[in-house]
Amino acid sequence: MKKGSREEILRKVKQGLYGDPGHKKGGFSTHDAERDFAKEAEGLLRDRTIIADKLLEQFIKELLNVNTEVREAQGEEELRDFIAGLVREKGISSFVMWESESLNSPGLKELLKEEGLRQIISNDKNDMAEAGIGITGADYAIADTGTIVLLTDEDRPRSVSLLPPIHLAIVRKPDITSNIKELFVILKQRLDAGRSLPSCMTFITGPSRTADIELNLTLGVHGPKELYVIII
Repeated sequence: MKKGSREEILRKVKQGLYGDPGHKKGGFSTHDAERDFAKEAEGLLRDRTIIADKLLEQFIKELLNVNTEVREAQGEEELRDFIAGLVREKGISSFVMWESESLNSPGLKELLKEEGLRQIISNDKNDMAEAGIGITGADYAIADTGTIVLLTDEDRPRSVSLLPPIHLAIVRKPDITSNIKELFVILKQRLDAGRSLPSCMTFITGPSRTADIELNLTLGVHGPKELYVIII
């Protein structure tokens, strides 16, 4: 997606919330709404630091409501211990993982190889689907829906979170937002600061699930059957 296209999408989101800039709506110029948007954005980001623990509590509650296994890790050692225990419990023999600093720094790749897992290094979707677990980070999380948000690119493909039967996502507490509105505020600030956004943004709320006409819920039909989130 070109930069202009991303800006156009964000402009339309803001227009939907506040109207079309330069036009009067009910006697209120949406140039004023521009200022209100900036003011509200400042308030949202300021309040985040105050309610971080409440956001964490809400995020965990919503994750549990959507059939997600969630753990808190008080550092990289606990993170590694949980992952090692999970692959042993599930009998996982292979993995595919994002290439990112947040995953490389805790030594997760080395840990998994020491546990006897084979790393699948391939962009072929059939090869990725053969992996026992897909491991990703999460750029953001949304507390009020229990959603993780992945900004994917060539080194961090979306297929890692979609094809293996188990998806493990690592979320950092400061990246938890209160709702999608706050997320778009943060993304706009990112663009305003000259930082680009990748071509794909993935929202994941619980493992893949679908229901038939009788509302019988089935997990794992169109994606991972199990989702694990570790908050560090």
